[in-house]
Order: sequence, then C-alpha cells, then structure tokens
Amino acid sequence: TLFFNANIYTGNPQHAHAEAMLVKDGIIEAIGTYKDIKDLGYTPNKIIDLQNQFVMPGFNDGHIHIWKVGDLKTFMADLRELKSIDDILLKLSHFGKNKSNKEWIMARGFNEDNFVEKKMPTKKDLDIQFPHQPVYLIRTCAHIVVVNSKALEIAGINEHTPVPIGGEMLLDEEGKPNGIFTETAKGLFAPYLPIYDAENYTQMIQVATEELLSLGITSATDPAVMPDLLAVYHHLEKNNQLKIRINAIPISIPDGDEKPLPLPEIFRSDFLVVDTLKFFADGGLSGSTAALYRHYKNQPDNFGVLRLTYDLFFPIALNARKKGWRIATHAIGDKALDEVLNVYEDIQSAIPSTICNRIEHVGIADLHQFERIKKLDIGVQTQPIFLNELGENFTACLDTAYLNKCYAFKDMLDMNIKIGFSTDAPVVKEINPFVGIQTAIDRKNKKGNVIGEEQKIDFYAALRAYTIGSAEVQQETDQKGLLSTHQYADFICLDQDITKPIKSLISTRVLQTYVGGNLCYTSTEM
Repeated sequence: TLFFNANIYTGNPQHAHAEAMLVKDGIIEAIGTYKDIKDLGYTPNKIIDLQNQFVMPGFNDGHIHIWKVGDLKTFMADLRELKSIDDILLKLSHFGKNKSNKEWIMARGFNEDNFVEKKMPTKKDLDIQFPHQPVYLIRTCAHIVVVNSKALEIAGINEHTPVPIGGEMLLDEEGKPNGIFTETAKGLFAPYLPIYDAENYTQMIQVATEELLSLGITSATDPAVMPDLLAVYHHLEKNNQLKIRINAIPISIPDGDEKPLPLPEIFRSDFLVVDTLKFFADGGLSGSTAALYRHYKNQPDNFGVLRLTYDLFFPIALNARKKGWRIATHAIGDKALDEVLNVYEDIQSAIPSTICNRIEHVGIADLHQFERIKKLDIGVQTQPIFLNELGENFTACLDTAYLNKCYAFKDMLDMNIKIGFSTDAPVVKEINPFVGIQTAIDRKNKKGNVIGEEQKIDFYAALRAYTIGSAEVQQETDQKGLLSTHQYADFICLDQDITKPIKSLISTRVLQTYVGGNLCYTSTEM
C-alpha cells in the first residue's frame, strides 16, 4: 500500500518530515517524497490519499492496565469523579441493584482528597448502606482497599488475622479492623473475590482497546498480568484478535504471598511480547504508601510501605534473569528505589547482560540514584499525568523538597536515562496522550498550580517519550516509535499539525489510527 499526500512527522530528527510511505506486510518499505518512492519502481496494490493530514507515529503507553480500564467500563463501578462518601454510597446502591445479596459489589477509583470530608471511607460507612452484601472498594492508586463487615466475615478476617509482610490492616478505636487494607494485605481477600473467566477478560480487553485506538495508542504494556489473563492474551494473539501491539508483563509475587508464581514461557510475536517479569517494591504517593526515607508531611510515623526485602527479591529476580527474563519493578519512593537498585546491581554483577531492566514510576529520586540508573542502563517508565490528576495529593502529603523533585523528568533526560511516558490507567481517568504531554510541559495540577517548575521539559522531549521513548525502555526501537524503513507501519492522522504553534495541544483529535498499515479507527467527526 502506498500512502501519499500526507504531512508526515517521522519522529526521526535526521529526517523529520516526509509526504509518502510504502507499506508491505505491515512494515514500512520506503518513506520520503512521493516521487522518490515512485522512482524506486514499486507497483503498489493500493494507493491511499491521506488528504494532507498530519501524520505521526502511534503512541506507545508503556504502562497501562488494559483489562482494568475495560473492567471499569463493564463489570466494576467507577468512583473516580465522586466528591463525597455519600456519593459513593449512592453510586454503589444503583450499581448493586442488579446483584443479589450474595454477590460482591466491586468498585474502583475513589480519592479521599477529592471528598468534602477529606477522609477515607471505612467499614462503618459501607455498613450503613450494605449490612448484608460484601463490598470491595479499590482506591484510585490500587494500593489501598476498603471493605465492609460482610466482606470481612466472608474472608474470615478479624483483629487476630496475620497480616502479610509488606501490608497493613488498619484498626479502629476498639482494636477491630476498620475495613482499610494496604499493599500486600489486599491479598487476604483474593480467594473470595469474583473470578473473571476468559470471556470476561476478552470483553474487557476489547472495550479498552477501542478506546486506546481512538486516542492514537497503537502499542501498550499491561504491567501486572496474572496467569489466567496471560492465557487470554495468548488466545487473542493466536486468533489474530489483538488490534494493538501488547507487551504483557506477568506478575511474579501476587499480593498476600511470598512465593513466586511459576515462570511462563518467553514469547514474542508482532502483536504480543511476554519477556518481562513484574515486582512491586512499595506503594503509591497519593495514598502515602510509597516507601520514603523522610516521613510524609503531617504524618511523623508514616514512611510508607516497603513490600520487598532484598532476601526475598534478589533470588527470585536472579533466577528469572538466568532464564532470559528482563525485570520490571514498581518503585515510587526513594527508599524503595534503593532496594531495587541494589538488587539490579547485584544481578548485573552475577549475570552481565545488555538486556535492559525497567523501573516503573520513579516518583522520588535524587541525582545519585539517577546516576545508578544510568550506569545500569535501566529504562524508566513514568507518568506525567500523575502530576495533573494526583498532584493535589502530592502537595498534601510531601514536604517541599520532595514535592519539587517528584517525577523529575528533566533530571532524567539531562542524564540521558531511557524514559518512556504512560498513564498507569485506571489509576488515573485521563488516558489521552496529549494531556500527558501537556502535563510534562507545564506540570500543572487540576487547580492549575505548578509542581516542580525546574522539572518542566519541552514539547519534543515529551512527544518522544510517548513514542520512541517507550520503545527504548522495552528495547524495541528496531520495530516501534518512528516512521522509518523496517518499522511497523503504526501511525495516526490528526486534525492539526502539533509541531506548529497551536492554541491547544489537548484539544487535538485523532482522525484515523493505522496499525500495520491497516485502518483500525476512524473518527465519526471526519
């Protein structure tokens, strides 16, 4: 297929612009001027006039829980826009009307900082509306859950229940569980929660994929995949049902357990890659569970939750590396980051390799830690949208020194660290890459206040991190991230040229999305 009459931004600084490209079997054979390609002597089967639209590489969201995005559109109540505990109860009442008293009410996305009460719901709040039906609420960060008394009863949990290492069960004034559980303690409920089958997962993935395509996302990484979900991804790939390119990262140690799951087989195809193993070192900043060296503001006894010890982490990760796996570890706080870097350094000493391990998020770090990351050639997959959607939480819980250096994109880029941008949705509601890019540029929270002025980056650096940057983190730059020969023909057509001065970047609309040269999405507004 020959695509011509286009305003193509290739992403390659040496050859930034083109007007035509030839695609064969999903791969770009040639790109340049229309005349140059015609002069090569190709006889395309199909010729497509792109009508002078602005064309660029598809976005690569390098850390997004695809099935969970779909879950909130299908089976789970979405609490992300609610402003009070009463709003939660009302939403859950409507949501639960189609369920029997024996069925769990599952919901996600609340953020107590957005509530008029400025406090987290507890067991007592939920019991008022739901005395006989189990309720399980996941905070927006996914590191904290709140349950009611019925859920505690079903799970057989009381004040004497042993809490897994790296987790917390909070107690009320009577010394009883108040319904709030953090980090690995969430795993206490895992055996009792509703089980999704392959059909459910397929529906979630397909629903989420359609949204991603509409936003110009042609590649994505699902960064914490359990075995049943991984089997679904393999089934969809085998049957040519994946519409975007997916890196599925199996989780090693599930919540509430200290033993790793069996390693699956490493797998690579055009639409599915499984070669990276996921660990969690700590929690999140917005819920004050990321592991820090200094305590959270106005919380003198809270330094967050360290989920992994060296003695647990190192042998499991080393065994995986010996078998060819790269390692990806969630580390947000500076204390957790040092624990991860210690393990990565020792793995590299034991098994010298050019395989690029990853660290997810890197919310709080100093220059020495960045030097260690650079020396080990670690890729960082991070989320500018956190500053926008969760920035008010950060302001409330971090001291000034931490706040001004959180998510230090400029420091990382100045040190030539591999950095990819992503959303971690549904931790955040906004998946639109243009909003993430704008946030990396202006670093404004929802109220318009700037967080970390010195860490602003420019447009091209942010755009690069959302395309070729995410490919670098996963060592896929020979296939993704640019529009050049031998790369996948994954590209999007926009309603404006974003490389020129425009009124609003976030108002940019995706008109068409192509994956492997095939049209997968067309805007209804074309």
